[in-house]
Amino acid sequence: MTLPADPSVALQAGFLMLSIAMAGFFAWWTKHRALPAIWLIGTGVLALLGVFQHFGPPPRLLLLFMPGMVATTWLAWRSDWHRSPLKLLVGFQAFRILVEILIHQAASEGVAPPQLSWEGRNFDIVTGVTAAVLIPFVDRMPRWSLHGWNLMGVALLFNVVGVALLSMPTPFQVFTPDNIWVGFFPFSWLPLILVMLAWIGHVVLFKRLLEDAGK
Repeated sequence: MTLPADPSVALQAGFLMLSIAMAGFFAWWTKHRALPAIWLIGTGVLALLGVFQHFGPPPRLLLLFMPGMVATTWLAWRSDWHRSPLKLLVGFQAFRILVEILIHQAASEGVAPPQLSWEGRNFDIVTGVTAAVLIPFVDRMPRWSLHGWNLMGVALLFNVVGVALLSMPTPFQVFTPDNIWVGFFPFSWLPLILVMLAWIGHVVLFKRLLEDAGK
């Protein structure tokens, strides 16, 4: 299996650097240094070996992604990361601006299917932009509005994940062209690092808001 187009060096470097940077930020934030390093290296090696280039059914990528999402949910909910400043919990999601710029560039180069970019069915950049805009106001905002913003972010994240799943070459495919680029290094880190970090951010913020409501 090959990519539908040759990705530019800049595109590959962008995904590589952003994924490593976000894994490093996660390690700094949570004080868990070994876990993100093992996950980053392990998934990177599997991608380089071509393990994720098999789309089944089921796609091998999903065999790691789905349990990973469950594990990160459990890990985030059991942690005390929610005690971080609210500005950090909300502003953290601004990294999705860079993610969406890279996805748009990948689609422009013909590497990623256009439905995964903001010109298609992906509106996730709204979460990143609003996260950046809200940083100065977070501490003065009513908690119900932060709940609403967090729910919006989850909905937009699930939307693009759903589009990605329904674009994979499986019997359940709905959208074309095929979404196979996430099976290649370093683009496999999009679901296995960047999507999971976005999800962790939402889980932790929900826990913080629920705890604040109980005081």
